[in-house]
Order: sequence, then C-alpha cells, then structure tokens
Amino acid sequence: MDWGTLFRRTARRIRERFEPRFPDVAPHRCRHTFAMATLEKLVEGHYRQAAQLAAATGDASGPALYLLKADPLLILRDLLGHASVVTTEVYLKRLDVHRIYRAAWERTRAVVDAAALVEADAEVAEEF
Repeated sequence: MDWGTLFRRTARRIRERFEPRFPDVAPHRCRHTFAMATLEKLVEGHYRQAAQLAAATGDASGPALYLLKADPLLILRDLLGHASVVTTEVYLKRLDVHRIYRAAWERTRAVVDAAALVEADAEVAEEF
C-alpha cells in the first residue's frame, strides 16, 4: 500500500469514528504543513537572533550580514531537498509567509532602535 492510500484510509476512519469534519490528508498536505511550521520557527529564531545581535553590537551591518548568510527560505529549501528556492515557495502561500514574517517582526521590534523601526515600518506598510 502506498502512503497516499494509507493517509486517505486513516482520515476516513477518523471521520467515521471521531470527527466528521476531519479533512482529507495526503503526504503532500503533510509536507506543506511541515514547510509552514518549519519556516515559522526559522523566521522566529532568525529575527530574534538578528535583533539581539543589533542590540548587543550597536552596529546595523551585523544583522545584515547574518540575514544574508542564514535566510530562512534557503534553510527550508535545503530541508525539503529542493534545488531552487522557487520550488520551495510553491509549498508556501504568499499570505502565510507575510503573516509569519510580520508576526516575527512584531515580536522583535521592542529590541530594535527607533530609527530602524521607522524604516522597517515604512517598508512593511508598502507590502500591505
């Protein structure tokens, strides 16, 4: 039996026995869920570390170097085994990605200085 069949049968049993609204589940859906959850964790740690580095050094170039070397999408690309980050983006909905990055920014903005906040808020405002 293949994984797709196993997932469909299991989802059907869950609907019949426990939760009639349980969705159809497939390996691809699990992969998408993994990608979104992992990206969220990568971004959360990514921004926190960059903000801590900026606060500790007082230097804006440190976080920029860090962000260039450890982009969450590139890490996720490698975890999913894709050759291109464009392929990785197929698994991510644009609005979900914006939500993840916006939430991470909101959590770290207290650590960032006022001038950086004004500049970043202007950029984010253009996106939304």
